Amino acid sequence: MHWHKQLIYAVLCGDLREHDVENSSTMFTRSNRIAVLISSSVLFSFTILQFSQSNISYENDSSFTSVFQEEPAEIRRTIREDLNQNIVTIDRDLFEEMAFHLRDAPYDGVGNYTRFMTALLGLKELTDVEPLVPGTGPVINDVSSFEYPFAIAPCREKLTNHRSLFIAVISAPRNFERRATIRRTWPNHLKNQTNSNKPLDIVGFSFVVGLTKDDVIHQKLMEENERYRDMLQVNMHDKYRNLSLKVTGLLNWVHHYCPQVDFVLKVDDDVYVNVHNLATVLHSHPPSERSVYGRKCGGDTISERIPRNDSKWIFTYESWPWRNIPQYYQGAGIVIAGSAVRPLLAAIQTTPYFIWDDMYLIGLCAVKARLRIRTSESIFVDWPKNYADPCFVRNAVTWTLKSSDQMNSSHFVTHNLYRNSTASRCVVRTYDVGPNVTLVNQLESQINETAIASEFPFGFMEQN
Repeated sequence: MHWHKQLIYAVLCGDLREHDVENSSTMFTRSNRIAVLISSSVLFSFTILQFSQSNISYENDSSFTSVFQEEPAEIRRTIREDLNQNIVTIDRDLFEEMAFHLRDAPYDGVGNYTRFMTALLGLKELTDVEPLVPGTGPVINDVSSFEYPFAIAPCREKLTNHRSLFIAVISAPRNFERRATIRRTWPNHLKNQTNSNKPLDIVGFSFVVGLTKDDVIHQKLMEENERYRDMLQVNMHDKYRNLSLKVTGLLNWVHHYCPQVDFVLKVDDDVYVNVHNLATVLHSHPPSERSVYGRKCGGDTISERIPRNDSKWIFTYESWPWRNIPQYYQGAGIVIAGSAVRPLLAAIQTTPYFIWDDMYLIGLCAVKARLRIRTSESIFVDWPKNYADPCFVRNAVTWTLKSSDQMNSSHFVTHNLYRNSTASRCVVRTYDVGPNVTLVNQLESQINETAIASEFPFGFMEQN
């Protein structure tokens, strides 16, 4: 990247400092000292330049000069001065010209994402909203403004010394069958837990849905809630583009109505939960540690794994100019420590929403909140082929399934594994390799013990 592109990126994302300019005569004459400031009031372009003189002089780079001096008709770089603050703000055309030069630059952090998206979306600081954690940055999202047309009761008080847990199942309004399947499967193990030494204290359970424009679905949803009283509805239109809002509405509810909980389990409505193993994992981690727990993914180069024109992921150059994405969690099954909810919400307050909720929550907001991002291969498995294998069930915590039949099969195996070992056993088969690479002498051994905490090791995700 040429130095003028580096300068454009620095100006756009606010990384240029006065001493950088002072010491670089190839960029500007020393008499024109420039300080790049980041607006505390989040003006419409967010990038603010303060000049000691009214003009900029460029030296030693004709390409940079041509961009900003020889083509004023295309760029139309009108600079507006705010006399009260003694600053000038670049206009939208100049912003878009500068943003063009970010295409396929490496992603380099949530701070620059925040600056870019705030400018792109024209966001303004919400000066009447108090930050949940002072010093996190200007508030641009009002995370406390959500309403809940129908909601469950606040979490009850913790009754034991065991880990307390609130369970949130993310669901869509029309997913009636999925919710019905869940109600008759794994939540029943919450009422009669097999991990007698380390059970979980369930202080709340809810399906989390948004609003629907379909009157028939809305009526059925109200009837379902009237019958089961286990649904939390967030006042946002329930569609893929709004999933980050939906999760924020959930966390806001937990912050206000479940503030003392040790852990929050967030799963999708196509996920099966091994309650026994979940209890084992949660009892091995301190709830006071501001952590999140999940399975790592991401970090991909967009052109390799995610096409720019994919209609679902929306990684256009306009919304995500960088060539790669940060690491994050596969969001269908994650655990959030109760102590991490408030700092996570504070990060959401100051981070522009992104359409991909999995990446937004962990890859951006958890990183900004400086949470401990802990990862394990077994806490979540996406669409395993051996979902009805007792050995898989013994070693997994949560996993996605493609149908109600698969959910029922997983539940049958899980139930018998912990309650009727003769009906469901984990049998390990080993083979000796004979002549001509044939498999002979099959040996079988049965694992009778349930998995222990050391069989669920957690590492740490690199934060970028």
